[in-house]
Amino acid sequence: MSRLRQLETLLRRLLVLMAAELSADLEIKAPVIPEAAKPLSGTSSNQTASSETAPRTHPERARSTRPAFPLLRILRPYTAEDAARLSALPRRPPRPVDETLLVHRYCTLLKHLQHPERLARRMARHLARLRTAGEIRPTCLPQPGLHRLSAELGALAACLPALIAAALSDWYDTG
Repeated sequence: MSRLRQLETLLRRLLVLMAAELSADLEIKAPVIPEAAKPLSGTSSNQTASSETAPRTHPERARSTRPAFPLLRILRPYTAEDAARLSALPRRPPRPVDETLLVHRYCTLLKHLQHPERLARRMARHLARLRTAGEIRPTCLPQPGLHRLSAELGALAACLPALIAAALSDWYDTG
């Protein structure tokens, strides 16, 4: 799982580099809302629905008055009574590992590696939106655990933060 996370991070950073090349061509426009459009709630455009202003809470899901962690005592040392409470908690046998999520993430990663153009365009639109909104430039920190990758992947992953910073250097930032 950790190896897959590292590869996903590597793919995301490569997509940012690809998107930085495409972002100069994109221009984000505000969504056009026709004046004749009616709100979905059935109210007029100058009225607000009462359900929008009042918070929705389900009566059965209301918060209980019990503390969330009854065994956690703040500003009190751990005692033998606390140890007895912990040992009295019911225990379940370990379940077998379900690889479904891991296999799904791996297949999705392979699919994106084969055709990254669509994701790069999506990332370019996202970066353009951030830029027009006046957000600060995204930072790319060095990736931890590069010693676990192969030499080629590790060298590529180590260079990516500097390459991304250079690609986004024309983005105004105070830092």
